[in-house]
Amino acid sequence: MQRYPFVLSANLHGGELVVTYPFDMTRTYWKAQELTPTPDDGVFRWLATVYAASNLAMASGERRRCHYDDFMRFGNVVNGASWHTVAGSMNDFSYLHT
Repeated sequence: MQRYPFVLSANLHGGELVVTYPFDMTRTYWKAQELTPTPDDGVFRWLATVYAASNLAMASGERRRCHYDDFMRFGNVVNGASWHTVAGSMNDFSYLHT
């Protein structure tokens, strides 16, 4: 990754139909959920919103929730750390090391 840096990437996982964006780790490690924006937060929010609105499954108002969160209230977009804190995630690595 360091030899061939990239400009944009997507990390996919199963489960919720939601687009998360960095950072995934909170600034204060003892807080389980805390909004942790990057300096490029506006760009990440825009990219996430465009993707979520263009994805037919995510944009459909008839889909059921996967677990307990209703991400449709937020346009199916959320900062990773404010939802599910993960230390050392691929999202954060990709942002910090390219």
